[in-house]
Amino acid sequence: MEWIDNIILGLIDKYNTRNVYELCDYLGIKIKKLDSNNLILRKKDAFYYRDFQNNEAIFIKNNLPLSLEKFILSHELGHALCNPDLLCAAFTFSNKGKFEKQANYFAFKLNNTKFDEVELEGMTIEQIASCLELPYEPLKQLVNI
Repeated sequence: MEWIDNIILGLIDKYNTRNVYELCDYLGIKIKKLDSNNLILRKKDAFYYRDFQNNEAIFIKNNLPLSLEKFILSHELGHALCNPDLLCAAFTFSNKGKFEKQANYFAFKLNNTKFDEVELEGMTIEQIASCLELPYEPLKQLVNI
């Protein structure tokens, strides 16, 4: 997925940051925090939306732990930049399609997720996800890419 790496390098070069909040601001993508029972979220953790006038927003639950919130926002930003023909996408831990794998890869790379193989040796993917405060399903997908 070298092309995704190139998108991220271009972002970092142009905006001098990996911070997903700053990148969304620079790119004009609004972040809207909503109660978890809000109908817009459709029982998902987050929802990326672009209208026909190219106004973009990421709707996200307002009660997520910060590390998960950053990952999910990065994932949704990945949809916006890697799959520009999508008008909407919802984050769920069970999505396994091509676009979801690309968005997960984007999120891991944007957040510069590093794995200390010595420290994590002998741990299951579930334990690694817990230790690094990362969502399990996307981490599992990354391992299988």
